[in-house]
Amino acid sequence: MPELEDHPRSEHEDRISSSLRGLYREAPVALPLPYDTVRRRGMGRRRRRRAAAGAVAVAVCAVGLLSSGAVWPGRQQGAAAPATAGPTPAPSTGTSAPLPSRDVAGYVDLTEHTVRVRSGTTILRTLPATAGRPDFPTPTGTMKVADKQASPHMSSSTGPTVQPSGGGEYEPTLSWCVRLIAGDGRSTYVCGMNWYGPDILGHENRTFGAVGLNTEDARWFFDHVQVGDPVSVVNPDRSAPGGTGPG
Repeated sequence: MPELEDHPRSEHEDRISSSLRGLYREAPVALPLPYDTVRRRGMGRRRRRRAAAGAVAVAVCAVGLLSSGAVWPGRQQGAAAPATAGPTPAPSTGTSAPLPSRDVAGYVDLTEHTVRVRSGTTILRTLPATAGRPDFPTPTGTMKVADKQASPHMSSSTGPTVQPSGGGEYEPTLSWCVRLIAGDGRSTYVCGMNWYGPDILGHENRTFGAVGLNTEDARWFFDHVQVGDPVSVVNPDRSAPGGTGPG
Protein backbone atom coordinates (compact mmCIF):
# COMPACT_ATOMS: atom_id res chain seq x y z
CA MET A 1 0.00 0.00 0.00
CA PRO A 2 1.58 3.30 -1.01
CA GLU A 3 2.28 5.80 1.74
CA LEU A 4 0.15 8.89 1.85
CA GLU A 5 2.09 11.94 0.84
CA ASP A 6 1.68 15.23 2.64
CA HIS A 7 -0.02 17.72 0.44
CA PRO A 8 0.56 21.44 0.79
CA ARG A 9 -2.16 23.28 2.72
CA SER A 10 -4.08 25.97 0.93
CA GLU A 11 -4.19 29.58 1.97
CA HIS A 12 -7.81 29.10 3.08
CA GLU A 13 -6.88 26.31 5.48
CA ASP A 14 -4.04 28.40 6.91
CA ARG A 15 -6.45 31.24 7.69
CA ILE A 16 -8.85 28.85 9.51
CA SER A 17 -6.02 27.37 11.63
CA SER A 18 -4.73 30.81 12.52
CA SER A 19 -8.20 31.96 13.59
CA LEU A 20 -8.72 28.89 15.82
CA ARG A 21 -5.38 29.44 17.55
CA GLY A 22 -6.29 33.08 18.18
CA LEU A 23 -9.64 32.10 19.77
CA TYR A 24 -7.92 29.58 22.02
CA ARG A 25 -5.40 32.17 23.23
CA GLU A 26 -8.14 34.76 23.94
CA ALA A 27 -10.47 32.38 25.82
CA PRO A 28 -10.74 33.36 29.54
CA VAL A 29 -9.10 30.96 31.93
CA ALA A 30 -10.77 30.45 35.33
CA LEU A 31 -8.32 31.16 38.09
CA PRO A 32 -8.39 28.84 41.12
CA LEU A 33 -10.20 30.29 44.18
CA PRO A 34 -8.33 30.72 47.41
CA TYR A 35 -8.81 27.96 50.00
CA ASP A 36 -10.56 30.27 52.49
CA THR A 37 -13.15 31.29 49.88
CA VAL A 38 -13.90 27.68 48.92
CA ARG A 39 -14.25 26.69 52.63
CA ARG A 40 -16.52 29.66 53.42
CA ARG A 41 -18.86 28.88 50.50
CA GLY A 42 -19.08 25.21 51.51
CA MET A 43 -20.03 26.10 55.09
CA GLY A 44 -22.76 28.46 53.78
CA ARG A 45 -24.30 25.68 51.66
CA ARG A 46 -24.37 23.31 54.66
CA ARG A 47 -26.10 25.90 56.85
CA ARG A 48 -28.78 26.48 54.21
CA ARG A 49 -29.44 22.72 53.91
CA ARG A 50 -29.78 22.40 57.72
CA ALA A 51 -32.24 25.34 57.85
CA ALA A 52 -34.42 23.82 55.11
CA ALA A 53 -34.52 20.45 56.90
CA GLY A 54 -35.51 22.16 60.15
CA ALA A 55 -38.39 24.02 58.47
CA VAL A 56 -39.78 20.74 57.04
CA ALA A 57 -39.62 19.11 60.49
CA VAL A 58 -41.50 22.03 62.09
CA ALA A 59 -44.23 21.84 59.43
CA VAL A 60 -44.69 18.09 59.97
CA CYS A 61 -45.00 18.58 63.74
CA ALA A 62 -47.57 21.35 63.28
CA VAL A 63 -49.74 19.13 61.07
CA GLY A 64 -49.56 16.35 63.67
CA LEU A 65 -50.64 18.70 66.47
CA LEU A 66 -53.58 20.03 64.47
CA SER A 67 -54.77 16.52 63.62
CA SER A 68 -54.55 15.24 67.21
CA GLY A 69 -56.40 18.19 68.77
CA ALA A 70 -53.52 19.10 71.07
CA VAL A 71 -53.71 22.79 70.12
CA TRP A 72 -57.28 23.12 71.44
CA PRO A 73 -57.86 21.13 74.63
CA GLY A 74 -60.99 18.99 74.62
CA ARG A 75 -61.22 18.95 70.85
CA GLN A 76 -61.70 15.44 69.47
CA GLN A 77 -59.91 14.23 66.39
CA GLY A 78 -61.76 15.18 63.25
CA ALA A 79 -63.82 17.97 64.95
CA ALA A 80 -63.90 21.39 63.34
CA ALA A 81 -61.57 24.09 64.66
CA PRO A 82 -63.24 26.90 66.63
CA ALA A 83 -64.11 30.00 64.66
CA THR A 84 -61.57 32.78 65.01
CA ALA A 85 -63.52 35.57 63.38
CA GLY A 86 -67.07 36.73 62.81
CA PRO A 87 -70.04 37.05 65.18
CA THR A 88 -71.27 34.09 67.20
CA PRO A 89 -74.53 32.77 65.69
CA ALA A 90 -77.61 32.93 67.88
CA PRO A 91 -78.88 29.58 69.18
CA SER A 92 -81.72 28.03 67.21
CA THR A 93 -85.14 28.28 68.83
CA GLY A 94 -87.79 25.91 67.51
CA THR A 95 -87.88 23.96 64.26
CA SER A 96 -86.99 25.29 60.83
CA ALA A 97 -89.79 26.58 58.63
CA PRO A 98 -91.41 23.86 56.50
CA LEU A 99 -90.93 23.90 52.75
CA PRO A 100 -93.93 25.14 50.77
CA SER A 101 -96.13 22.23 49.75
CA ARG A 102 -97.89 21.66 46.42
CA ASP A 103 -101.59 22.42 46.42
CA VAL A 104 -102.57 20.70 43.18
CA ALA A 105 -105.42 18.20 43.17
CA GLY A 106 -107.57 16.36 40.66
CA TYR A 107 -111.29 15.62 40.71
CA VAL A 108 -112.84 12.98 38.46
CA ASP A 109 -116.64 13.19 38.23
CA LEU A 110 -117.99 9.98 36.72
CA THR A 111 -121.50 11.40 36.35
CA GLU A 112 -120.45 14.66 34.70
CA HIS A 113 -117.81 12.80 32.62
CA THR A 114 -115.12 15.35 33.49
CA VAL A 115 -111.66 15.58 35.01
CA ARG A 116 -110.92 18.84 36.81
CA VAL A 117 -107.53 20.03 38.06
CA ARG A 118 -107.26 22.80 40.61
CA SER A 119 -104.40 24.71 42.21
CA GLY A 120 -105.49 26.02 45.57
CA THR A 121 -108.98 27.38 44.98
CA THR A 122 -108.45 27.99 41.25
CA ILE A 123 -109.75 25.51 38.68
CA LEU A 124 -106.99 25.22 36.07
CA ARG A 125 -108.90 23.16 33.51
CA THR A 126 -111.96 20.94 33.12
CA LEU A 127 -111.35 18.09 30.68
CA PRO A 128 -114.07 16.01 28.97
CA ALA A 129 -113.63 12.34 29.86
CA THR A 130 -115.07 8.87 29.65
CA ALA A 131 -114.82 6.22 32.37
CA GLY A 132 -115.89 2.69 33.22
CA ARG A 133 -119.20 1.51 31.80
CA PRO A 134 -121.84 0.12 34.23
CA ASP A 135 -120.60 -3.48 34.10
CA PHE A 136 -116.93 -2.36 34.54
CA PRO A 137 -117.22 0.59 36.95
CA THR A 138 -114.26 2.82 37.68
CA PRO A 139 -113.08 2.53 41.33
CA THR A 140 -114.02 5.55 43.39
CA GLY A 141 -112.56 7.22 46.44
CA THR A 142 -109.68 9.49 47.40
CA MET A 143 -106.56 8.38 45.56
CA LYS A 144 -103.04 9.63 44.92
CA VAL A 145 -100.87 9.72 41.83
CA ALA A 146 -98.68 6.60 42.06
CA ASP A 147 -96.63 6.86 38.86
CA LYS A 148 -96.70 8.12 35.29
CA GLN A 149 -95.81 6.54 31.95
CA ALA A 150 -95.77 8.51 28.72
CA SER A 151 -95.98 5.51 26.37
CA PRO A 152 -96.95 2.35 28.28
CA HIS A 153 -97.32 -1.02 26.61
CA MET A 154 -100.27 -2.81 28.16
CA SER A 155 -102.64 -5.64 27.39
CA SER A 156 -105.99 -6.53 28.87
CA SER A 157 -104.29 -8.85 31.35
CA THR A 158 -101.50 -6.54 32.54
CA GLY A 159 -102.85 -2.99 32.40
CA PRO A 160 -106.01 -0.91 32.44
CA THR A 161 -108.95 -2.45 30.63
CA VAL A 162 -109.92 0.45 28.44
CA GLN A 163 -110.72 -0.50 24.87
CA PRO A 164 -114.07 -1.99 23.83
CA SER A 165 -113.36 -5.47 22.59
CA GLY A 166 -115.15 -8.57 21.42
CA GLY A 167 -113.20 -10.59 23.97
CA GLY A 168 -109.75 -12.08 24.34
CA GLU A 169 -106.42 -10.24 24.49
CA TYR A 170 -105.88 -6.88 22.85
CA GLU A 171 -103.04 -4.36 22.63
CA PRO A 172 -104.48 -0.87 23.18
CA THR A 173 -102.47 2.14 22.10
CA LEU A 174 -102.38 4.34 25.18
CA SER A 175 -100.51 7.56 25.86
CA TRP A 176 -99.70 9.82 28.81
CA CYS A 177 -100.94 7.39 31.47
CA VAL A 178 -101.20 8.42 35.13
CA ARG A 179 -101.82 5.62 37.63
CA LEU A 180 -103.98 6.41 40.66
CA ILE A 181 -103.99 4.25 43.78
CA ALA A 182 -106.22 4.29 46.86
CA GLY A 183 -105.17 3.57 50.43
CA ASP A 184 -106.66 0.07 50.25
CA GLY A 185 -104.70 -0.80 47.13
CA ARG A 186 -107.43 -0.26 44.53
CA SER A 187 -106.12 1.55 41.45
CA THR A 188 -107.15 2.95 38.12
CA TYR A 189 -105.59 4.94 35.29
CA VAL A 190 -106.12 8.26 33.52
CA CYS A 191 -104.84 7.82 29.95
CA GLY A 192 -105.03 9.27 26.48
CA MET A 193 -107.40 7.13 24.37
CA ASN A 194 -107.46 8.53 20.87
CA TRP A 195 -110.16 6.14 19.62
CA TYR A 196 -112.83 7.99 21.64
CA GLY A 197 -114.14 11.10 19.91
CA PRO A 198 -116.03 14.17 21.12
CA ASP A 199 -119.32 12.28 20.81
CA ILE A 200 -118.16 10.01 23.69
CA LEU A 201 -115.79 12.17 25.75
CA GLY A 202 -117.80 14.29 28.13
CA HIS A 203 -121.02 12.36 27.41
CA GLU A 204 -120.75 8.62 28.06
CA ASN A 205 -118.80 6.10 30.12
CA ARG A 206 -117.54 3.48 27.68
CA THR A 207 -114.24 2.07 29.04
CA PHE A 208 -113.51 -1.12 30.90
CA GLY A 209 -112.59 0.76 34.09
CA ALA A 210 -109.96 3.41 33.32
CA VAL A 211 -110.56 7.13 32.75
CA GLY A 212 -110.04 8.19 29.17
CA LEU A 213 -109.13 11.60 27.73
CA ASN A 214 -108.17 12.76 24.27
CA THR A 215 -104.43 12.72 23.65
CA GLU A 216 -103.91 16.48 24.03
CA ASP A 217 -105.81 16.67 27.32
CA ALA A 218 -104.06 13.54 28.64
CA ARG A 219 -100.69 15.18 27.95
CA TRP A 220 -101.80 18.31 29.83
CA PHE A 221 -103.01 16.24 32.82
CA PHE A 222 -99.76 14.21 32.75
CA ASP A 223 -97.67 17.39 32.86
CA HIS A 224 -99.63 19.13 35.64
CA VAL A 225 -99.90 16.39 38.27
CA GLN A 226 -97.01 14.86 40.15
CA VAL A 227 -96.53 11.66 42.10
CA GLY A 228 -98.26 12.08 45.47
CA ASP A 229 -100.88 14.60 44.33
CA PRO A 230 -104.42 13.73 45.53
CA VAL A 231 -107.11 12.84 42.99
CA SER A 232 -110.70 12.24 44.09
CA VAL A 233 -112.77 9.90 41.91
CA VAL A 234 -116.46 10.34 42.68
CA ASN A 235 -119.79 9.19 41.32
CA PRO A 236 -122.53 11.48 42.67
CA ASP A 237 -125.14 9.30 40.97
CA ARG A 238 -125.99 6.98 43.89
CA SER A 239 -127.76 4.54 41.57
CA ALA A 240 -124.66 3.89 39.49
CA PRO A 241 -122.36 0.95 40.39
CA GLY A 242 -119.59 2.16 42.68
CA GLY A 243 -121.45 5.40 43.34
CA THR A 244 -120.25 7.65 46.15
CA GLY A 245 -123.25 9.93 46.36
CA PRO A 246 -125.06 10.70 49.60
CA GLY A 247 -126.88 7.86 51.35
